[in-house]
Amino acid sequence: MPQPDSATAPAAAPPAAREKRPAPTPYPHLFRLLHWVLPASMIVAVASGLSLSAVSQSPWSLFSGNLPRGLLSGRVDVIHLIAAAVFLPSLVAVLPLYWRRKVRRRATHVALLGGGAAMIASGLVLLFPVGPPSVYWIARAVHFVAGLIVLPVALLWHTYHGVGPLRGLLVPAFRPWASPRWRQLLWLVPLALVSVVLIFGVLPPGLAGRQLVATSIDLAPGAVPDDLAKLPWDDATPLRVELAGGIGFDRGRTEVTLRALHNGDELFVLAEWDDPTENRSYTPWEKTDDGWRHRVTSEGDETVYYEDKFSFVFPTAPDWRFDRVGCALYCHADSGRPYGYKAADQTVDVWHWKAVRTDPVGQLDDKHWLGFNLEEKNVARHGDPKKGGGYKGNAARGENHPAFLPDGPSAVRHGAILSDHAVKWTPQAEAEIPPGTVVPGIVAAPFQGDRGDVTCQSRHEDGRWRLFIRRRLDTGSEHDTKFVPGGRYPFACAAFDHTSNRHAYDLSSYRLVLEE
Repeated sequence: MPQPDSATAPAAAPPAAREKRPAPTPYPHLFRLLHWVLPASMIVAVASGLSLSAVSQSPWSLFSGNLPRGLLSGRVDVIHLIAAAVFLPSLVAVLPLYWRRKVRRRATHVALLGGGAAMIASGLVLLFPVGPPSVYWIARAVHFVAGLIVLPVALLWHTYHGVGPLRGLLVPAFRPWASPRWRQLLWLVPLALVSVVLIFGVLPPGLAGRQLVATSIDLAPGAVPDDLAKLPWDDATPLRVELAGGIGFDRGRTEVTLRALHNGDELFVLAEWDDPTENRSYTPWEKTDDGWRHRVTSEGDETVYYEDKFSFVFPTAPDWRFDRVGCALYCHADSGRPYGYKAADQTVDVWHWKAVRTDPVGQLDDKHWLGFNLEEKNVARHGDPKKGGGYKGNAARGENHPAFLPDGPSAVRHGAILSDHAVKWTPQAEAEIPPGTVVPGIVAAPFQGDRGDVTCQSRHEDGRWRLFIRRRLDTGSEHDTKFVPGGRYPFACAAFDHTSNRHAYDLSSYRLVLEE
């Protein structure tokens, strides 16, 4: 083969120019792009997961159930789900690329990819808690170990190798612009869509089996029976909601069955859920030989001497963000409150049944969430306006005894002293109470006005709560959702087993549909 003439041959590149030329990389283009995405999403997932672990109950909390300052706060549930939605398709796409490469398998690679796969699989079980409670418990343990132990340790060790002994491979593995193959990104599209559908439930709630139909019944307002159990509940189609992650219950899980009816004037809802114990206690007082003992184990985070509760939340206006992540949109993880503060940029109608504070007078606590102001006592939680009534703690300020005593056995109902039968504490009245007597920690009276719009009846039978709820479709309150036959209304629910904050929840939203 003839050689080029020396006069026309191109000059050889200077040594400096040859040194600057990027070395070829043996890594596929998609692998190199994902080498950026995977660590970033993993770090965000671990950081947000650490915050979620911090505010969870023992034994899952590394910080006694409270978020230390400096950890990620805010809408941590949402951040965690977004990180998971990025991490899942990236890991699935990188696995075949990695295993096809003819290189020595390293322990850190196996730990990162295997731990990531374990975190994804267990996370999906946590999002969709089906089967026996033991399955959820095992998935939670795997998620905890993989996300907070295996992945952080493996990533740190992998980083050490990358900047140390394997530094020569670091740049080629992360170089996204060398030999680009942009069509490889098309493989990510179906994986990303599946990931979003799984994690955020983008399918319409009606198609995804998350619709509660309020059956229309021909019943005049004046003909509603006093015992709501006599309504035709068998005519209503049940909706089953799996709740998990709460303290108590069976490994933190319970299944709620919802039914709904309406007569064009009022809405009736029946909520049933498994709870083996009927807890109608709210930090009561016990008379002792030496005085009084207040049964409290943790101020602001009681999980022993506390009541059972149940709640519904209804955004008063459509919110696509709520449709994707449910209650997580309005919940904060923050150091000031276990399980976080509430926060909402629009009014959220809240119905809160409390076995001691409201059930003895046949009501739910009608409240709303709006705003986020740490200078306010309740930050974003507000009670609807009231003209009188309500509940209050039975404690004398600065004294170690109850503020009120019952005037007789009939004064106590479901763990509360009825306000009309509460007498102020005096040494003479205390002297008549024998040691061992338990006095309720709550004095209750019916709410008058807007806050008393939601009424109820409850029964605990055979380890199961049955809660019957009644409310006018239109209360006329600016803080309440207005229901109209033919309308569709997003909602979510939560159940509490003798705990003030650490409830069982579901990161999904549902639709209440009123038949015309």
